[in-house]
Amino acid sequence: MSLFNKPLVSVVLASYNHVRFIRKAVESVLNQTMKSLELLVLDDGSTDGTADIVAKIKDKRLKLIRLSPNRRYHPRNIGIKMARGKYIAFQNSDDVWLKDKLAKQLKYFSNNPDTVLCFTRLNMIDEKGKIIKKSWAHGNLAGSNMNNDAWLRQLFIAGYNFGIASALVRKDKINKLKGFNETMVQMSDYDLWIRLLGLGQLYIIEEPLTQLRATKNNYSYPRKEVFLRSALENVDILNRYTEWPISKYLPNIFPDIMPKKEVSLNIQLVALARYAWRLKTPHHAFFSDQLLARLFNNPRSSHEILEYFGAGLKKEYIENRGKLKVEINK
Repeated sequence: MSLFNKPLVSVVLASYNHVRFIRKAVESVLNQTMKSLELLVLDDGSTDGTADIVAKIKDKRLKLIRLSPNRRYHPRNIGIKMARGKYIAFQNSDDVWLKDKLAKQLKYFSNNPDTVLCFTRLNMIDEKGKIIKKSWAHGNLAGSNMNNDAWLRQLFIAGYNFGIASALVRKDKINKLKGFNETMVQMSDYDLWIRLLGLGQLYIIEEPLTQLRATKNNYSYPRKEVFLRSALENVDILNRYTEWPISKYLPNIFPDIMPKKEVSLNIQLVALARYAWRLKTPHHAFFSDQLLARLFNNPRSSHEILEYFGAGLKKEYIENRGKLKVEINK
């Protein structure tokens, strides 16, 4: 690929202290059958020589960006701003792609212009690269392909792991959303996928073209601090349903809980808050409480929702506040 020609795909690889795995991850990108790509490796202050290994790999499509100190910047958002491709893929410094991953995803995109986000199925591998048939990560791998309304309904109820290393996204769409939420540690990718679903279709290629490495050092490994961070971030993600670009689709996503006649967004949000409370998980309860508090705290929206639902809504809100569970257990 000429340096003067734009690549079709920009691959953003964020790395940190993966000296044992980084070469395999990088080579799995550079060895793709689809050659029109650039690989942006953003090393987030590694202290184990990870960046030095990348620096020794000679390929004109590879660019290494050393960031320091760790966690000062958001590597993936920096990579998105630097990306020149029409599509953006994300790779992790310990994961592996099969050689035809990008080619098969691009073929699907070319035949399905409404798709903005494409994943592949996943295989979990151990530290030696051996496929794991059962691990802590298998329990929430993404389900069957479905339309966007069904995806958004299911994702509101329960989370899925799509595997960020399997994602390929249209760059213009990710730019429209201004990238990842930089305050999130556990679920910034999940937050982005949900927002992208407000802009177009999601599809999973039914082949395990991506290998995710399952180790105890992984930030998603089920430790107590992971559960706590995830619970807090889940509340923020649920709030995405109250915002553009998803809020306008609430009647399609939740046809059974929304009023049958056309009503304002505020009325729809109360129906959503009541539904969330019935799901009986801590993050749904806190989302429901926060959403109703915002509506009640605004004189105009408070008047509107009490006129529609009656004074009993305020009593229901107060009673539910007394039932909130502030302790989060595994």
